[in-house]
Amino acid sequence: MKVYLVNPPACDGIKMVREGRCMQRKGAWTTVWPPVTLATMAAMFLKEGIEVKLDDCIVGNISFDQLKLNIRQFDPDLLVINTATASINSDLSCAKIAKEVSARIKTLAFGLHVTALPDESLKSQPALDFVIRGEPEFCLLETVRALKDSCLKINTIKGLSYRSPGGISHNPDLEFNDNLDVLPFPAWELIDVNHYLLPLSGEPFLLIMTAKGCPHACLFCPAKPYYGSRLRQRDHKIVVDEMEYDKRRFKVRQFLIWSESFTEDREYTVKLCNEIINRKIGVSWVCNSRVDKVDLELLKLMRHAGCWMIGYGIESGSQEILDAANKGTTIKQIEDAVNMAKSAGLETTGHVIFGLPKETMESGLKTINWLKKLNIDFIQVYCAVPWPSTALYHIARENGWLKTRNWELYEQNNCVMEAGRATVKQVESLRKMAIVKFYLSPKRIFRVLKKINSFKKAGMLFNMFKEFADWI
Repeated sequence: MKVYLVNPPACDGIKMVREGRCMQRKGAWTTVWPPVTLATMAAMFLKEGIEVKLDDCIVGNISFDQLKLNIRQFDPDLLVINTATASINSDLSCAKIAKEVSARIKTLAFGLHVTALPDESLKSQPALDFVIRGEPEFCLLETVRALKDSCLKINTIKGLSYRSPGGISHNPDLEFNDNLDVLPFPAWELIDVNHYLLPLSGEPFLLIMTAKGCPHACLFCPAKPYYGSRLRQRDHKIVVDEMEYDKRRFKVRQFLIWSESFTEDREYTVKLCNEIINRKIGVSWVCNSRVDKVDLELLKLMRHAGCWMIGYGIESGSQEILDAANKGTTIKQIEDAVNMAKSAGLETTGHVIFGLPKETMESGLKTINWLKKLNIDFIQVYCAVPWPSTALYHIARENGWLKTRNWELYEQNNCVMEAGRATVKQVESLRKMAIVKFYLSPKRIFRVLKKINSFKKAGMLFNMFKEFADWI
C-alpha cells in the first residue's frame, strides 16, 4: 500500500494560511505554515508499514505538471488532498490528474470546505472518490486500512463520504477522539523544514499541536465545527518531548504552538511552561490566545519558558461589533492583554477583521484610529469571510448578505458579503487603509528597525518593505 499526501500546487498565486497554506501572496512579509496534519498522518502510516510520500507543492514550487510526473513515478494506491475554500476547484483537480495517470488510484480530500459541502465537492469533481468530514487523522487511517484489507468495509468508517452505486453516501459522523496522545510526532523528515522560515529572523520553525477544540461561539471561526467545542489536550510532557525531538533531529528551535487559544486552560499552560523550564531545552515559541485568558503572572511565566510573541484575536475596535460577532470580549480586555504582554517582555500581534456584522465605514475608521494608539507590535488584517462551515455563513445566507458564491473569492484579502452598512468596496478599503496607516507610522517603523542586528535581517527587511511598497 502506497499513500501520497499533497498540499496542492498554487492557483494564481493565492494560498491559504491554515495547515501549511498561506492566504496571501507568497513573499518575505508572509509566513507559510508547515503542513502539520499531513506530516502527522504520514507518521501514522509509517508506523503501519505503509509507504508514504508527502509534498507541500506550494513551498516546493511543484506545478501541476510536476505533480502528475510525481504521481506517475511514485504510483500510489491513494492520493490524499488537503483542500481550502478559495482554491477548492484547483485543489480537487489533483484527483483528475491522478486518474489520468491511472484509473486504479483512489482519491480522497479533506479540509474545512469539503467537510461543510461534501455533496457539492464530490459532484463538482467526478474523479474524487472520498471526502473526510471533520478531523481527518483517524478517519483516514481507517480508510487506508479498508483499502488495504478487503475484509474491512468502507461503509463502516465514520466520517467518510463517498461514491456508491446509489449515488453519494455519507457514513455517520466520527466522534472526536479525546486521546490525542496516540498521535505520533509529525514525520517532518519527509519534507525540507528549511522551507518554513520566520519573518525577519529567517529561522526555520515547526508547528506543534497542544490541543484541539474550542468552547467559544465566535460567529466567524471555522475551528468549532471542525474540531468541536470540547477542549482536548495532549499531555504536556509529550508536547515537550516532541520539542526536544524536533530540536535534536531537525535542528529547529523555533516553534509555533498550534492551538486555537493556547491559554484556554491556565493550569495546563502553567504545567507546560514549567516542563520546558525544568528541562532547560532552549527553545523559543509563539502562540495564540484570547485576550480574556491571560494575566500578567502567566505571561511572565510564558516568557521565562521561551515564548517571545503572543497573537491575540482582537477582531475590532468597536464593542458593538465584538458583541454582534459573539466574541465575548471587551475593548478594555484587549487593551489590558496587550499591555500585560508588553510588561512581560513579549511581542504582540493582533488579528483584526473588517466586515463583521454591523460594520459601518464609521466603525471601521474608529478601529483604525484605535489600532494606531494600541501598544501592539504587529497586526494581521483580514476581511470577514463566511466560510461554509461557520455560523456566519448560515446567517449570511439567511439574510441575503452574500454577494457571490465564487469560492475563489472566499479568502481574507477579499470581501464577499455585506453584513452591515459598509459595502464590499468599503470593507476592502478599510482593510488596506488599516495596514498602511498602522505600518507606516514612525513609531512602528522605528520598532522594526530596532530589530535589525545582522545583514541577513537587514536584507529580509529590505525585501519586506519592497514587497509592501509594491502591494500599496
